[in-house]
Amino acid sequence: MLKNRPQVYQHGDYHIGNMMISNGRLHIIDFNRNDYGDPWEEFNRIVWCAQRSPLFASGMVNGYFDNEASQNFWKLLALYISSNTLSSVYWAIPFGQEEVDTMLGQAKEVLEWYDNMRNIIPAWYRK
Repeated sequence: MLKNRPQVYQHGDYHIGNMMISNGRLHIIDFNRNDYGDPWEEFNRIVWCAQRSPLFASGMVNGYFDNEASQNFWKLLALYISSNTLSSVYWAIPFGQEEVDTMLGQAKEVLEWYDNMRNIIPAWYRK
């Protein structure tokens, strides 16, 4: 699935927590994880958006794909979210048990969205 994927500049931590609205305009902050990679990988933090607002997360996908996200996207998204979720547990360790518990809770929720990875489209998604 990863072979020959395009490589583009990425924010690296694109989610609702790094979005601010000021004077009616959306501003994206926190570019300290920027890098290059698959443009679809940028959706790997969509879990934060989906937890807060499934409709907002769905709108992000629908807007990006003009309401026509492919099966390939959903498969890759499941891979990218799974990989990020696993690494987030390890990432949280230096920040204490509360952060570890947050990440473990998020992992549990991701498994619920994907019906223990039996579905490629997460339960929060609305077309």
